[in-house]
Amino acid sequence: MAENITTKFDASNTDENSFDEGSYTTSIASSITDYKYEHGRRYHAYQEGRYVLPNDEDEQNRMDLQYHAMRLAFGNKPFFAPVDKDLKRVLDVGTGTGIWVEDVADFYPDAEVYGIDLSPIQPRWSAPKVKYQVDDVEQPWTYPPSHFDLIHTRIMLGSLRDWPFFFTQCLKHLRPGGYIECQELSVNARTDDNSLPEESALTAWCNNQQEGMKKLGMELMVTGDMIKKQMHEAGFVEVEVKEFKIPIGQWPKDPKMRETGAFQLVAMLEGIGGLTMALWTRFLGWKKEDVEDELVKVKLEMQSKRVHSYWPTYGSPILYLP
Repeated sequence: MAENITTKFDASNTDENSFDEGSYTTSIASSITDYKYEHGRRYHAYQEGRYVLPNDEDEQNRMDLQYHAMRLAFGNKPFFAPVDKDLKRVLDVGTGTGIWVEDVADFYPDAEVYGIDLSPIQPRWSAPKVKYQVDDVEQPWTYPPSHFDLIHTRIMLGSLRDWPFFFTQCLKHLRPGGYIECQELSVNARTDDNSLPEESALTAWCNNQQEGMKKLGMELMVTGDMIKKQMHEAGFVEVEVKEFKIPIGQWPKDPKMRETGAFQLVAMLEGIGGLTMALWTRFLGWKKEDVEDELVKVKLEMQSKRVHSYWPTYGSPILYLP
């Protein structure tokens, strides 16, 4: 990360949900709200092209719906790490709309909770100890060593290219006895009853997402063991992996899983365009109209009650230092 600079914002140049003047710390002094537009969607300006998903209001709504789906799947727990009640400093990497940060700040009002992202799309008003930063976590961190009690990620598979470097930075900046928790969703739709069609549009979509992200040096189809291995290699000594299923749709009989699936389905139906358009047109050579036609097929399949699909999700690993 570059040296952090406190930047003052003109509220007229920011989102309705963005920070007020003097309330935002960022690693650059200007131009972070000089957003880029493509196919009717808005994209981040800082480190332009580094992240291929939009940051506009539609995408923010999708992120919040996705958050609620995972929160329900996790039993309304923001994390599983057995932290002390006197939690002092927490870092949320890829904070997006800041919804996880705000929840943790409510649970732990005495803790300093940091959220870091490439886009300044977090709330205008927050708890006094909430701090948001615009920065790139794949640059060397400028936080003090042994600074955080807990470092958290959620669905960063399409954001981080160098997980070993990231884990090394986490190890350096966690205090002894601190935790890192990665909550990651594998973009590899599955069923337990072979109900995906033989020529599944959803499976094809997942494969195209994977192909596009691989061209950017990222992996979307992961397992808990893959992340666990990298964490061990970085130097963490104890790893616990919790496995979950996030249903896509209201097909489960269990009421809680059905509610989870409802949030996940709406997140996908409303947000799949943003997940797809830039990736396929920039890196796979698709035309906008062809992407839109293909997504109609994917949406129809996701809504089919005959298809019992879900995302494999790893609600940890939880790692902690001796």
